[in-house]
Amino acid sequence: MNWNSPDLRGRRQLGLTLFLISLAVLFGASIAAFAYLRLTSPALQGSERMALPLVLIVSTAVLLGAGLAMYKATQNAKRGHFPLLRRWLAWAWVTSALFIAVQVPALMQLLDRHRALEASVYGIAFALVVVHALHVVGGMVPLSMLAWRARANRLDSEHLLSVRACAAYWHFLEAVWIALLAAFFVWG
Repeated sequence: MNWNSPDLRGRRQLGLTLFLISLAVLFGASIAAFAYLRLTSPALQGSERMALPLVLIVSTAVLLGAGLAMYKATQNAKRGHFPLLRRWLAWAWVTSALFIAVQVPALMQLLDRHRALEASVYGIAFALVVVHALHVVGGMVPLSMLAWRARANRLDSEHLLSVRACAAYWHFLEAVWIALLAAFFVWG
């Protein structure tokens, strides 16, 4: 099967676009629900502002590092510079795994704070962070496949669309993460 045929390439791009739109709706609705509950729930009206774990800011820097690595991977894929593409894909994988590792203590802190308070926004924040982290883990599957192919020198110009799709997904996850943090700061 020729993955670079114009017909198949167009269908793959349409599929990615529809996938990202559906995820945007999911996360947008989740953020709207978070804001709505925070502003209208009688149980949450008098509660104090949410104190986010500092490690969430660290994880933001790590995720942005993964996004930068995906950008660099895409640039090197366009140029056909496969040794650098291999390096940047590996860096993207490592920083993505580090993002997940950094999220675990943050999630535990959010859960502990939720349990300590009778009614709190921490439980909702916990759920939103978990959903985002699961999407990062899901994105690591195709990223792992690309990184593995690159490491085995089995990545060529036919995989350019896959590298671009992976990068688009990663940049989407960056935008969602920043929107989540903004929502936590504004309505938390």
